[in-house]
Amino acid sequence: MSQPSNPLKSSQKRTLDAWKIALKRVDVDTFPENLKVKIEQIERDLSQNNYEVISKIREVVKENDNFNDTYQTVRQELAEQYSSKERDKIAIPLEGNNLTNRSFKNREKTKQKIDPKALFILQELDTYPLTLRDLKYRLDLPSWEVYKLIKQLWNDRKINKVSGNIWYSVFPITKPRNLDIQEDDSETYFTVTSLGKTQLRKLSNSRR
Repeated sequence: MSQPSNPLKSSQKRTLDAWKIALKRVDVDTFPENLKVKIEQIERDLSQNNYEVISKIREVVKENDNFNDTYQTVRQELAEQYSSKERDKIAIPLEGNNLTNRSFKNREKTKQKIDPKALFILQELDTYPLTLRDLKYRLDLPSWEVYKLIKQLWNDRKINKVSGNIWYSVFPITKPRNLDIQEDDSETYFTVTSLGKTQLRKLSNSRR
């Protein structure tokens, strides 16, 4: 599959993230048939990396009040999430020095070398949320190996589910380590947490 010729703008990525999360929160089966067709077409175009379809998303969600309200709510949540990421500081109520120790351990982890295939996954997910099946085709690897890489990134708290708690993407050290999906899962979309972003920034800086 072809990749976008230029990196997605932050506004485009936010639109895509909001679209995926909103779809998980609404009951598409209750929508009119013509709206279902438009949603399916957008999903089909996105699966083929046709990112021009991003411009159609806002108009489509407006065709259903519940869909639009959900989408706008998610965009606001994402705006707050991205704003929090810029601070690059963790300020959550954990017990005593436990926060300092865990933060130190996480910083140490980012210093470790990362598997090139795992790094590729982070780079892909930083552009657009993807499923295990999407990554299987991009990496040209068997399902079990892709699952193993995803599980490692999950355990390292560098990725989060798009449909999961947004808090975990901003403050990944609070995220549970258990990945509750199967090797052949094709419904769960993943995205990069603040720790994953840190990994990618360090790689970018080291190459300058």
